[in-house]
Amino acid sequence: MRALREFFDRPNLDSGGHLETSEKSEGFFNEWFLYDFELSYGGSILADFIMNNPLGISEAEMILYHDLLKTNIYGMFEVKKIDINKSLTILNIQTGETTRVSERKLTHQTTLGDIFFGRIGKVGDHYELIGADTFSLVGINEAVKKSFRRMRSTLTPKIANEIWRRQ
Repeated sequence: MRALREFFDRPNLDSGGHLETSEKSEGFFNEWFLYDFELSYGGSILADFIMNNPLGISEAEMILYHDLLKTNIYGMFEVKKIDINKSLTILNIQTGETTRVSERKLTHQTTLGDIFFGRIGKVGDHYELIGADTFSLVGINEAVKKSFRRMRSTLTPKIANEIWRRQ
């Protein structure tokens, strides 16, 4: 309940309360809950899963989850290069870092210069987009990009959801 209250900015929501959301908002919530929501001791749900290993996953398989925990980055990305059916090269607008991500579907749905929120993470020996489906931001000019570069706070799916709901 604490996570729902925080994400949807509903401080008075109780366990019997009504919360109407969209499928996209639910996706953003699930991603934020897994990677960004802090449990009472300060760890994330993913970190807690790794620490407790409730499914008894082998050490070799747990490496994937460790990598995702250590390498995941949420940000606003700009498409810089498209290799159809293979990959995207994307620029993190906030940090200026460029990453090649393995991707098939999005290579057919995006164009150079498109800007979107997303999460990347290392999967084995490469990076992939690992988060919820997102949306493209239209009409982002250099001034808006510059303001995101100066932004000190960390972007999260909660912020992306708030922007999407306002669109």
